[in-house]
Amino acid sequence: MSAKLLLLAILLSLAARCHAALTPRAARDLREGLKRLYALDYEPARAEFRSLIEREPDKPFGYLFEGGAIWWQASQEYGLFSQRPDLQALFERDIEEALRKAAPMLKSAEPSTRLDGLFVEGMARGTRGQWDLLQGRYLNAYFDGRRAIKYLRLVSRLDPDYHDADLGLGVFEYQIAHFSGLLASIGGLLGLRGSEPEGLRLLRSAMEHGRYAKEQAAQFLATIYIVDRGDWASALPIVLRLRRDFPDSPYAELLELEARWKLGDRTASLKLGRSLFARAQADPEGFRRKLLSLACGLTGESCLDAGQAASMRAWLEAAIASVDKPERPPQGQDLDYLVFLRLLRGQANDALGASGAAASDYDWVRQQPDVLGSRARAQACLRGGCPASEQIDYLRSLARPPSR
Repeated sequence: MSAKLLLLAILLSLAARCHAALTPRAARDLREGLKRLYALDYEPARAEFRSLIEREPDKPFGYLFEGGAIWWQASQEYGLFSQRPDLQALFERDIEEALRKAAPMLKSAEPSTRLDGLFVEGMARGTRGQWDLLQGRYLNAYFDGRRAIKYLRLVSRLDPDYHDADLGLGVFEYQIAHFSGLLASIGGLLGLRGSEPEGLRLLRSAMEHGRYAKEQAAQFLATIYIVDRGDWASALPIVLRLRRDFPDSPYAELLELEARWKLGDRTASLKLGRSLFARAQADPEGFRRKLLSLACGLTGESCLDAGQAASMRAWLEAAIASVDKPERPPQGQDLDYLVFLRLLRGQANDALGASGAAASDYDWVRQQPDVLGSRARAQACLRGGCPASEQIDYLRSLARPPSR
């Protein structure tokens, strides 16, 4: 499990927990922002959270919501910060500002406010520690992490029903248990110990009993089961929870498509493929911006490697066979879908080095009706080839506006 996804879980769990401390208008903005975030609409999500900062500038919550939105985008679009240093700087400012705004809560005469202050302080310090870890600032990460765990354990001790703290504690337990190499050596020297079973138990506690962190705990657990363990059977019920809570999310729909396929439910998986294509046709420009997240969100630096490309090709072969019937040539929507599928299959073959098979698909696609820019893309790939590196650069060009 990457530290990026761990940090994402921390930020979003904090955002969800602070729901109770917000005004009704701010709570609506939070919910709308989270819906947009899981729909992979990053700019609108950040706008929702920025409105909270402007409406309640002396509270820490909006800063952490905005930071969480930026980190979610960075986790889905790997390499984002290298191309958008302005977003990295905003993320860092948000975390520091949240810590500064949370400090007065620790001195409040209201017990519930103090408790929330401890939670905010613990989660925010954990966030900063995670970021230091990624930057190689190991001692800074250690001291912030130690204080974060101290605050979160104090929250659980003062209020055993404050199960949202279980998510932060579960994240730390899980991550420390998965330290390897230099980090494991440093962790051992500093006395850091973790337990994967305890981490998973705490995460499930947050998902089942947390008041506001249920959805974020579910997202984090699903990612563990998919990325770390390849346990699609355990992941599927959690993915279905995300689908229920965020029905407009193409991210959650793609997770279900993959889970159904891995578990042998080909019919359901192929049906979900048609559903995703319908989303693309309904909002072509918006969907193109999401393709990088959909292709690379779970795989990061391994995006479109041989394993992923082969898996994609196998699914595409089945999807193509479901609509390309010799006895009934596809027409209308079926033909549009087939054009889309064959373009994707060509790119999967290109990523695998099967240039001849890729060219056959591209040549066919450019002679068919244009579907979501298929002709121009097929022509470009015929002319210069579309290996994995080119495809990732192309997806980035669709996803990101010019640097500001």
